[in-house]
Amino acid sequence: MYNGDNGGGGNYTRIGGFAIKPMYLYIAGIIAVLVAVFLVMRFLNTSLVMHFGAYAGALLLIGNLRELIGQSYGERGSIALLNVMVGGALLFAWVAQFFGAIFWLPALLLAAIATPLIFGRGAIYRGYITAAHGAVDTLRRTVRR
Repeated sequence: MYNGDNGGGGNYTRIGGFAIKPMYLYIAGIIAVLVAVFLVMRFLNTSLVMHFGAYAGALLLIGNLRELIGQSYGERGSIALLNVMVGGALLFAWVAQFFGAIFWLPALLLAAIATPLIFGRGAIYRGYITAAHGAVDTLRRTVRR
């Protein structure tokens, strides 16, 4: 240890300037493989309906996000917002199948927030946009302090 041989015995692998014992690398590799196997098993165990829902959600997000960002006016914007929220809810429900029930919370919140848009598109859409602008302004003021 005092002769500059990094602890007196054993091989060390240098990663980013740190000397790491190979045993720790093997342990990290085994953990990574176990996590990968777990995720693949969860993917295969998830029903085809959930995969279809994720695909439909991705289509809704891709198809409407550009319209929502580009033009936030009137009925078209409210429909785009509704579709983006429903697509996000479907994708969070799909992610919940892999990573646990915590992702059901954003899925349910997005679906609950999207539901009023069905009934009163114009007024509720303007309310959501006003609330979003207020939140962004508050965040901007908080960050600038």
